[in-house]
Amino acid sequence: MTKFNHHNPKLANLIISKLLNVLGEKWEDVSYSNDCVASISRTIPNANYDDFMEVYIPNSKKCDLDNEEFNHYSVTFGDGTEHQICETLEETIKVVQEFEATL
Repeated sequence: MTKFNHHNPKLANLIISKLLNVLGEKWEDVSYSNDCVASISRTIPNANYDDFMEVYIPNSKKCDLDNEEFNHYSVTFGDGTEHQICETLEETIKVVQEFEATL
């Protein structure tokens, strides 16, 4: 679990626990201390290079871009150029599971 105050661990740790429990052992907490938000990630095998999938966790209950406060989830696919914004934990899980079903 993320231990850094920068991410708002009160909010992030509970969400990360739920996501890791639902999504399974291929996922791991990859939060880093100077990132704006906590995140989880998994590798997606690719014949040419390793792709990944990451979920960025909200760090606030309100959105204030000037203060780097985000109240939405962001799911990043492949080489990081594709992503989808999700409003809820449930929507995030659905997006991830639908993408994983195509692997």
